Amino acid sequence: MRKLSRQDFETAIGAVAMLGAALALWLVSAGGKAAQAGDSYVLTARFDQVDGLAVGNPVFVAGIEVGKVLKIDLAPGTLKPLVTMSVRRGLAIPTDSAALVMSDGVLGGKFLRIEAGSETEALKPGERFQTVQDSVIVEQILQKIVQGAEARRRGEEPTKDAPKKDEAPPPDGPKPAPEKKPDAPQPDAPAPPKQQ
Repeated sequence: MRKLSRQDFETAIGAVAMLGAALALWLVSAGGKAAQAGDSYVLTARFDQVDGLAVGNPVFVAGIEVGKVLKIDLAPGTLKPLVTMSVRRGLAIPTDSAALVMSDGVLGGKFLRIEAGSETEALKPGERFQTVQDSVIVEQILQKIVQGAEARRRGEEPTKDAPKKDEAPPPDGPKPAPEKKPDAPQPDAPAPPKQQ
């Protein structure tokens, strides 16, 4: 048997060290994923639309990330999206809580936000949120702003139920606008989350 040179010995030691480091990284990564899977439970929510929401997007409660979106699919027997999410184990989500699809700014990504309710009973693993709020579609909001600006430029009063520029009026003809009282403010509050 021949004697190893110093360079061959250092190469062998370096290779063993690199192999050990790669094994350690793999164990830490696999252990972290296994621990994460064991430290969470699954909840679901059925929405009307979840535009922009994707698997892997975060789930927040009070601004703190508590889980991830695991799956987005159509609910059985419907054409409505069913979102499956993981939530940190030990976190008691009240049964009257709401799941909301939110945007991280105008051009940012989507995420789920859980608005905690006040019930003392908590959702159990696999249960579904009864109150949800769908994704806001920025393009629709911009289209309404542009249509309103065009109507004002033409000197018309924009109406909420007016047909779009290329749409036909409703079959029973246009509905007369209700009388407006000059002193009565018209609140334009956002729609509240809906019950399912």
